[in-house]
Amino acid sequence: MTRVDQKVLTDFVHDALVAAGARPADAELTAEVLVAADLAGVDSHGVARLRRYVEGLHRKTIDGGARPEIVREHGGVTVVDGHNGLGQPALCFAVDHAVEQARAHGVAAVAVRRSNHIGIAGWYAERAARRGAFAFVTTNATPQVAPAGAAEPMFGTDPVSYALPTTGEPICYDAATSIVPRGKLERLHREQQPMLPGWAVGPDGATSTDIPRVVAGLKAREGYALLPLGGLGTEYGGHKGSGIGLLAELLCGPLAGASWSRHTYGEQGADLGQFVLCVDISALGDASAIAGRVDAMADEIRAAAPAAEGVGVRMPGDRRHATSTERAATGIPLLPPVVADLAKIAELVGLEPLRTRGAYV
Repeated sequence: MTRVDQKVLTDFVHDALVAAGARPADAELTAEVLVAADLAGVDSHGVARLRRYVEGLHRKTIDGGARPEIVREHGGVTVVDGHNGLGQPALCFAVDHAVEQARAHGVAAVAVRRSNHIGIAGWYAERAARRGAFAFVTTNATPQVAPAGAAEPMFGTDPVSYALPTTGEPICYDAATSIVPRGKLERLHREQQPMLPGWAVGPDGATSTDIPRVVAGLKAREGYALLPLGGLGTEYGGHKGSGIGLLAELLCGPLAGASWSRHTYGEQGADLGQFVLCVDISALGDASAIAGRVDAMADEIRAAAPAAEGVGVRMPGDRRHATSTERAATGIPLLPPVVADLAKIAELVGLEPLRTRGAYV
């Protein structure tokens, strides 16, 4: 592991995105989201994903000059067109607008169309929660998950996130609707760790544990598929995970006026969709009193008898917040393949590499 200073890493990502064609403000926001993932220990969605953005901007498959635009508004419901720009600025625009509309109406929904990959969904839900709203955020993605009963990938890994304010850090749930996201498989491969049987299947429907083959097969759309939460069939609830994935697809596809996962990329660029729902906490009662009740509930849950000795009960977001505090102080650990890829990105866009920026802790 190489530990890297948070600010130097953020500046590097920003500079790489600008050099590839992004507007500086969009690059700043996107860099913040990517580094926040690494800071929180969600390494599968951190700077290891930078190449996809840099190459997309460089090849003009992502429009670096695009600005999100409100194209429809009725009461507390808004539709935003991302114009095939970076997903982070588009969804951040949607979340901020949803919070403002929720303050005016009590509740607000914003759908985003023609967007791109957004990074970690929980970052946006927490952004709204820190502004006094309960937030629900979801997105679709390229087809990688076989819904219950299907023998081919149809859905994305379609993360679902929600967050709500407390007197301290927000409670924030953020998880894919598949057993495992593709990014985790890529991270396990970088760490030389195995994947478990029952996470993915090959074109023949049999389980596969060959990470490079599964990842390559998912990217090439060769019939490999991840499985929904609960796995194959209904015995362990695979139909339930599939149903949650379908919810994300409906909200981010047909309802948003975007493509659902099977049709997200075409000749006109990306058409991913996102969906945000915000409820102004103060519309439900005294916000401080509600936060206190949430805190009391969370404390009781954390104090529950643990199933395994020495392993306490966590609330959603506890581990990410603790990891962020630790890594902010000691540096963000990056695996050698990630460090090497960042060096290649620097060379591609003509940047000073991390190793000469005083990044290493």
